[in-house]
Amino acid sequence: ILVKGIVGDGFTGDIGLDDMSFLGCTLYNGNLPTISTTASGTSVPATLPMNNCTEKEFVCRASGHCIQMIQKCDFRPDCSDKSDESACVMEVCDFEDEGLCGWHQPALEQTSGNYSIHITNTFKWQLGRGANLYPEQEQHCPLTDHTTCTEEGWYLFADSSNGEFGHTADIATPVISLTGPRCKIIFWNHMNGSTIGSLEVLCKSSNRTSKLWTQSGSQGPQWNRAEVFLGIRSNFQVIFRAKRGVSYMGDVAVDDITFEDCSPLLISDKPCTSEEFMCANKYCIPKNNLCDFVNDCADNSDESPSI
Repeated sequence: ILVKGIVGDGFTGDIGLDDMSFLGCTLYNGNLPTISTTASGTSVPATLPMNNCTEKEFVCRASGHCIQMIQKCDFRPDCSDKSDESACVMEVCDFEDEGLCGWHQPALEQTSGNYSIHITNTFKWQLGRGANLYPEQEQHCPLTDHTTCTEEGWYLFADSSNGEFGHTADIATPVISLTGPRCKIIFWNHMNGSTIGSLEVLCKSSNRTSKLWTQSGSQGPQWNRAEVFLGIRSNFQVIFRAKRGVSYMGDVAVDDITFEDCSPLLISDKPCTSEEFMCANKYCIPKNNLCDFVNDCADNSDESPSI
C-alpha cells in the first residue's frame, strides 16, 4: 500500500494524515483474484486464431491471415480488423480520452518493478489541463489545451516541480516498422516561463539516437506549431525529450501530435501516365517531384543524376 503525496509549487500547503484504520482485514479463505503484471499502456495478447504464419510474420487477430512483420505499425491497416496497428502509436493524438495514444516512458517502466516513493518525485511526462493547475502554476503552464481551447482540455506536459536542474524526461512511440517518403510529425508545443528548459525530438533506431529538432527557452504564453520531417525510415522510435530548467518556473507541454503522410508507398499494377515518372521500383510519381531533393520514390531513383 502506497500513500502518495505530491509536492506543490510552494510551501503554503501541507498534507496531513490521521486516524488510519484497517477494517475487515481478517484472513480470507477463498481464492484471491489474479493480479495482472502487464505493463501500463499494453494489452494482454488474445489467443491467436488457427494460422500457418511463420515466426517472421504477424497473425491478424480476427482472421488468422498472415502479413509481413514490416507491415505491423506502419500507419496502414493490412488486417481486416486493423489488429496490426492496435499496439502502435496513434496517427493522431489529442489526449482528450485521457490516454497516451501508445506513447510510453521507458525510464518509468524500468523502475516499475521495484516501485518506490522516488518515482513520484521524478521529472516525467504526465497528462494535465488548466482546470487542475495550482495558482502558482498558472504563470508558466498552459491554461487551456490546443485541441478544445478550454481549461477542461487535456495535454501532455513535463512537470518541473519534480526533479532537478538538467534532468530529462523521455516519452517514446513503440517501434514503427516503416514510413513513406513524405512522412512528417506535426505537433503543438507550449514553452513559457522564466526558467524553461528545452524540448527535443529524437529518432532512435537500434542503439543509435539522432536529434531531429530542438527548441529551448521561453517561447511565450501560447501554443506554437512545429513540424519535423521523418521521410523513409524503418524499425525506429520517435522520442520527445524534455529537459528541466534551473527551477520549477517553466513547464514543457505538447498537444495534437499528428503523423502525416506516413504510410509506406503502395505500388499499383497500373502503368504510369504521361504526366508521371516511373520509379525503379515501378511506383508512379508526378514529374514535378523529380529532382526536388526529396526521395519520393523510396528508392531515390527520382533524384538520380542520370535523369
